[in-house]
Amino acid sequence: MAAPPPGPSPLVPLRLSDEQVVTAADFHESYARTVLAEARSAGGPSAEALIEAASAYRLAGQWRLLVAPDRAVRETLAQAAGLFTEAGLAYGAYLRASLAPRGVERSTRDSWTRQLLLHGTPRNTDDAVRRETDALLDHPQQQTYLLLACAMTADEDPAARDRLTAFATTSPHRVGVVPVGSLAMPVRMFWGLALNLLDEDSGHAAESYAATLSELSRAYARSVELAMANKLTWSKAAAPVDVADLDVIGAVAMGVRRFGEVRMRRLLADVAGELSAVAEVPLNIGIRVAGPPGPEPPEPQVPPTSGPPTPGVR
Repeated sequence: MAAPPPGPSPLVPLRLSDEQVVTAADFHESYARTVLAEARSAGGPSAEALIEAASAYRLAGQWRLLVAPDRAVRETLAQAAGLFTEAGLAYGAYLRASLAPRGVERSTRDSWTRQLLLHGTPRNTDDAVRRETDALLDHPQQQTYLLLACAMTADEDPAARDRLTAFATTSPHRVGVVPVGSLAMPVRMFWGLALNLLDEDSGHAAESYAATLSELSRAYARSVELAMANKLTWSKAAAPVDVADLDVIGAVAMGVRRFGEVRMRRLLADVAGELSAVAEVPLNIGIRVAGPPGPEPPEPQVPPTSGPPTPGVR
């Protein structure tokens, strides 16, 4: 098995062992391969089979993130992203953009933006044209994941960033409450993250982004701690919870790449206060997934906050 990632091990607060994690990851990965093999022997995978296999790879990748995050991103979650995309789900774009944005080509980024604007503004779009693309993108959750993917990869295209900002600020999802993701958080929270990523004023945007990450990490902790209370299902890796939540981890990784690791760590310390060890798990994994720190983006001068410093992400 690969060496564990540096920094605090997520296995301690989660009360899991290497063996439990690897067994769960291997099981889900084996199931994904079986689904694909059976579908191919029957003449080719249907959309349902692709989604089933992609979901199994996603689960395997979540478990593997706890012990081998580099392998999880490079292999298991990359497989999930490809299959989700093949099945027509924008969640595949989100996985690529949040976990491995450097591999997203310009033509792909442009295609994501066209699809999002096409489905997000139906009253301004010819129905015959809309039918040429996948109607799954009409769903609020899929639009949300695609918007995050576009926002993360639009930094080199000011025109695209302007179009996306105009779209996001006028969408009803900006203030919507439709639940999104495994934590069932309101859609407006993720819409806000996307607008922060698109905002050129990275000072206030970074503060808002960190505040939302704090809320997401606390929601993750509540969900996981409730699941851990059932020791039987937790010990068998059978609890109905995402042990390494990709909504939180992906959002952290995007924030670190956009605003810089040093700034995000400091802002999380400012807004999050004292987080539980469980709440810190997805934050620490997300920072690791973002990759080695590069040059910090220029930081606007903002008035200092009053009060003593508070503990943050370790």
